[in-house]
Amino acid sequence: MKVEVQKIKVISIITPAEKNENYIDRALESMAAQTYTDFEALILHSDIDALKRAVGQRYREDARFKFIETPKDIPAGAARNIGIEAAKGEYVYFLDSDDYISDDALQMLIENMDGHPVVRGRMRRTDLDSSEIESAAEQQRVSIFHRNRYNLVRNHSALHFLISKDYIDRLGLKFAEEVQTYSDLMFIVPLLEAVEVVPFVYEAVYFRRRRNDPITHPSLRQMPIEQRMHDLFSIYNRLKQSHLSFEAEALLDTLLLNFYRKHLIVKFKDKDQIDVHFEGLQETIRKVNPSVLKTKDRVLRLDVRAIQSRSRRTFKRLSMVRDVVRDAKRGFTTRNGRKEFIYKYSYMKKALMDDLVVFESFQGKSYSDSPKYIYQQMLKSRSGYNYVWVMNKKQKIPGNPMTVKRFSLKYYYYMARAKYIVSNVRMPNSYIKREGQKYLQTWHGTPLKRLAGDMDDVHMPGTNAARYKKNFSKETDKWDYLIAPNPYSSAIFKRAFWFNNTMLETGYPRNDILTNDNNPVIIQDIKEKLNLPLDKKVILYAPTWRDDEYYKVGKYKFSLQLDLERLKERFGDDYIILLRMHYVVASKMNLTGLEGFAYDVSKYDDVSELYLASDMLITDYSSVFFDYANLRRPILFFTYDIEKYREQLRGFYIDMETELPGPLLMTNDAVIDAIENIDQIEEKYRERYEEFYARFCSWDDGRASEKVVEAVFKE
Repeated sequence: MKVEVQKIKVISIITPAEKNENYIDRALESMAAQTYTDFEALILHSDIDALKRAVGQRYREDARFKFIETPKDIPAGAARNIGIEAAKGEYVYFLDSDDYISDDALQMLIENMDGHPVVRGRMRRTDLDSSEIESAAEQQRVSIFHRNRYNLVRNHSALHFLISKDYIDRLGLKFAEEVQTYSDLMFIVPLLEAVEVVPFVYEAVYFRRRRNDPITHPSLRQMPIEQRMHDLFSIYNRLKQSHLSFEAEALLDTLLLNFYRKHLIVKFKDKDQIDVHFEGLQETIRKVNPSVLKTKDRVLRLDVRAIQSRSRRTFKRLSMVRDVVRDAKRGFTTRNGRKEFIYKYSYMKKALMDDLVVFESFQGKSYSDSPKYIYQQMLKSRSGYNYVWVMNKKQKIPGNPMTVKRFSLKYYYYMARAKYIVSNVRMPNSYIKREGQKYLQTWHGTPLKRLAGDMDDVHMPGTNAARYKKNFSKETDKWDYLIAPNPYSSAIFKRAFWFNNTMLETGYPRNDILTNDNNPVIIQDIKEKLNLPLDKKVILYAPTWRDDEYYKVGKYKFSLQLDLERLKERFGDDYIILLRMHYVVASKMNLTGLEGFAYDVSKYDDVSELYLASDMLITDYSSVFFDYANLRRPILFFTYDIEKYREQLRGFYIDMETELPGPLLMTNDAVIDAIENIDQIEEKYRERYEEFYARFCSWDDGRASEKVVEAVFKE
């Protein structure tokens, strides 16, 4: 008697991996962990040898993982088509190389196909570790639904569908190869048109990982609007030539209209962009099914009908009215909105004032930093200019410039009319850079911690990493000039800030006084201004802030770990200590019992003067030590949480253990011992200090302010 052996159904997992080498480990790990083990994983890449080195020996030795070479830089859709041709399994499954799946995903999908040619599971977006989310997923009960099949492709993706290979071949399904984005629609719409229902498996979970770098490493959904618009129009027009069901038309039309509402309306605020894209938009949007359009709101219907009528003038007028109405609604509901409305529709209409310069330092919190020294240089060497300083609190400033409070009506008036803007931090999102305006960004430090585009993740409260980087990129696009303090910073700034305009490689203007004013008379004047004793040495403690320690958004706290009582007991006869917190820290120092020894100078405007007044610096990951090194005085690093800061929060550009000009101290005992033996510390680190000075301080020659003014404010 012949015994029938049930044939095992092999699943072909198709995973394009081009430019995703840093993410693919998680995808491969989730494949290897599948409870359903009869699969082949087809990993597609243009450099197979490099990819194999990146993924490790485990996957090279597992026969189920097959590495297929593709032409370089082909779109993901073209790579998937190569995978379909190479697939040997009875079923095909698409997994992106920066995503991953639950351990039982394939098992649950194949067990619940129930005779259908296609089945789909649940998708979730995540930033979390798979172990955390999968444990939550395991608590869900298996649920099988026959849903409206087009509800399953609201993300317009073929991901997480398990599909019969025979069905793919019979229908001749292919991904679009001529586009970067929306290529899945050419595959998935004909597939869903050919079936009546799609089983949905709730417990089979696909984790779609959020990309946090839309500028340097964008996902397809984060590609530039121009690219996505071109691709969507192309795919939409091709599919519209087919005989589609109303459900398929509704899917495509809604996709097109939502894209217009979310992205193109914003782009069309620049009326020149209407002229560039109007014909292509008109040719595409005229194909929208009238029955679908009837379901949309009145404003959208008016826009679409204006586009369909081919009247560019009518459409521009509608766009202008819509923008004004939207901004007016916001203006009538919030105080800042009213100011921004006046700024945009009144002040921005006035001519630029060629002789007006607006200065701002640390969001209007102080008269300080490089903007201060550029301003002082202009008072000496430039005539005929008018100056405005953004100051949140009234303060006497040399030269008697106009002062305005940040976000006041006067602030918006001068921001709209000034020919020149000088700042050391980012401007608010409401700032609109006008044509002809010059924006000089001085920045505020040599970077030790990773910046903007170089940050793997962002731990600031209430901050989405992708949005943070996108907003940062919009800000840096406005910079005409950026000051670099040294060659090291110049290279980092260009990359991390995506900066392609004029880099002023001059050194920091704020450091000029460290060269020009480093003498006993001026140092004594600073100490007297601070009411410090003149017969004691001065320690400056200037730590940075921690991204994950805060009261609320924008209000950071700092837990003082330095034992001031012990320091006073040991060194109070010979030293005093100045405490200088970062400008974003909202914590107030409680110095009760430390009077005469510890001084809170966090509100003192000019940290460069504090450098001159001090004999020794204690810091952690603040960039202050790069500037302080100009003085060649001792620097100690109190880095009690270095592992957390390096591994979890920011990461560093340099090796702190081998490149810093002073010791890393983890405990208060170590700090006390270092101060007691500061002469030996100086001798031990002398050679490294000289190397550090040559690398980071060589441009600081006392003339940075002069060089910047000559470059930006030409006679």
